[in-house]
Amino acid sequence: MSRPPPLPHPTTTLHLYRHLLRESSYLPVLIRPFFDERITTRFRSHRCDPGPSSCPQTASRLKRAHHDLRYLRAANAGDLPRMRRILLLAFGRTGAKRRQLLTDLLQPDTPTSDLELQKYIAKARAIAKEGRKPDWLDNWDTEKLKAFVRSQVGDAPPVINQPRTQITNLQLTPERAVPKENIWGGELNIKVRRTKLKNKYKQVAEKVLPPVPREEWELLRDLVNKKEEWEVPARRSVGVSVWGKEKEAEEEKAMDWDWKRYATQAIWKVDRQKSRKNMLLSGQTEEDLPMGEQRAIDCHRYTPRLWRRTLEQIWRMTAVMERKKDGKGWEIEWGMKKYEPPVVPAADSEFFEGAPVRVDPRKKGKKGKAEKQ
Repeated sequence: MSRPPPLPHPTTTLHLYRHLLRESSYLPVLIRPFFDERITTRFRSHRCDPGPSSCPQTASRLKRAHHDLRYLRAANAGDLPRMRRILLLAFGRTGAKRRQLLTDLLQPDTPTSDLELQKYIAKARAIAKEGRKPDWLDNWDTEKLKAFVRSQVGDAPPVINQPRTQITNLQLTPERAVPKENIWGGELNIKVRRTKLKNKYKQVAEKVLPPVPREEWELLRDLVNKKEEWEVPARRSVGVSVWGKEKEAEEEKAMDWDWKRYATQAIWKVDRQKSRKNMLLSGQTEEDLPMGEQRAIDCHRYTPRLWRRTLEQIWRMTAVMERKKDGKGWEIEWGMKKYEPPVVPAADSEFFEGAPVRVDPRKKGKKGKAEKQ
């Protein structure tokens, strides 16, 4: 388990930025580039913003960055639920990467044949015939979306604590969920029908787990099947101050004891960070606990087996989608590990000598029937 070092609380923006990059370097090598790029991009985009004292938005961003730093430290220290959410972000099951993958899924393909071009022209004529202007739903590849949704409902393996709610059978065909008549039994207005249809498609898109690139999907498969190694960097040692250890220890004690908070706030509110639920978020370790105190909740020791089981849950939520060679439909494959019974080693084969061989009664009946004939 990678414990966070006793580093001082970041006070400046640059100090906080360096702390985030340092904590990101302790993440597994496979997902580290995603978070490094995310941290550097956000820092550079807001580098010229005014200070937090004059800009409330800057203060809100710094508060969020401090929260993210505590989140990363808790995940690296052994908080498995938070590490699982980080993996969901990195592999596009939630967050900004999922939205980008969903955009790629809904993007219509460029027509490559006369038949596809005719479909595109027919769609434009149907919009003009309805007497309305093109909207954002016309830019979606609805057939591709519905094909993937049917695969997610029928072929995707079950997953515990899935980040998205299940898709109902009624949402497989959003056109059927739109009523044809209004409450008075008359024909539904074209604009109202279109608005209801867009809302139905939006509800379906919010529950989709979009496909990932094949390289990423195959890498997850190899990690789950022990064909690739999952490396977690070791935490580096903390540098020693030039002033000496004694003076540094005295300063740390002075920083830890904040008597003003105990004098102005309730004790339960001040000691809330020391609870078992928030212990990893506050950066405490088991060595800091007094005698008799219990360890933090959901604190795990990361092992190769635990990594494989966690990645298997992520892999079961990912799929790869490619168009068939004939151009009709798509091939969709979900991550599912095949469990095979272990083979008896040669040293233990003597214990199974003379054991009766189990025969399928259905096959036995067919064989006997064939012999009688």
